[in-house]
Amino acid sequence: MAEIPTIKLAPDVITDIGPFAITNAHMGTFLVSIIIILAALYIRKGAGVKPTKAQVAFEMLMDFIMQKMVIAFGDKKTAKKFFPLIFTIFLFLLVANQFAYLPLVESIVTEDGIKLFRTPASHYSLPIAYTIFIVFLSHILALFIHPIRHIGNFIKIDQLWKIRKLSDIPMAFLNIFLGLLDIIGEVAKLASLSTRLFGNVFAGGVIIIIISGISTYTQFLAPIPFLILGTLAGFVQAFVFAMLSILYISSALNAVRKPQSI
Repeated sequence: MAEIPTIKLAPDVITDIGPFAITNAHMGTFLVSIIIILAALYIRKGAGVKPTKAQVAFEMLMDFIMQKMVIAFGDKKTAKKFFPLIFTIFLFLLVANQFAYLPLVESIVTEDGIKLFRTPASHYSLPIAYTIFIVFLSHILALFIHPIRHIGNFIKIDQLWKIRKLSDIPMAFLNIFLGLLDIIGEVAKLASLSTRLFGNVFAGGVIIIIISGISTYTQFLAPIPFLILGTLAGFVQAFVFAMLSILYISSALNAVRKPQSI
């Protein structure tokens, strides 16, 4: 009989540093960061006029993300300013989402039987932290560029001043109501973007655990199709998160740069 799988939503605490608890999700984040740093140093070492295969693949990925950003922001200058942020998030999630499929990584346990590493995005703290940062950044930048116009996109009390006749009243209150809905939509972004990433990564890991734990005969060949799907889903979720981050930031900036059509 195969060992009964254990599924935990909360990460396990490895140790405490003062008032801060270091969990296996934190350890996974540290390991992913080290992997990315080492990979970057390796690619940089071999980079040259005659590119290596790794350099070509990396540059193709960079060009692809840059093209999407230029389309979203409308100009290459602005896209270049945000490219390091977006590409770093994309690259981190791309590696982190494949974390559960790295050989033997999640098999390392402590003396207490706790897994030393856990897929970072399988704990809600990482997706919600990234999402809060992106959403708040978009609003802060928009407020910095044109605070009055940005606030006016949500609190549309100026519609009351445009009333010239009785027939204008319903449309004015409709625009005010739509502005309130936009505020709710901004809050909903925090849940939708973070939960999409967390749910897909966590569910992928759970499926592998369940299939592998059904019996001794399903530990090896049966999970392979799900590992392939999980790898593909990890790439897709990293791409979707990066694209939505671009959309949120560019939409906020474009909304305050261009006069609003009536």
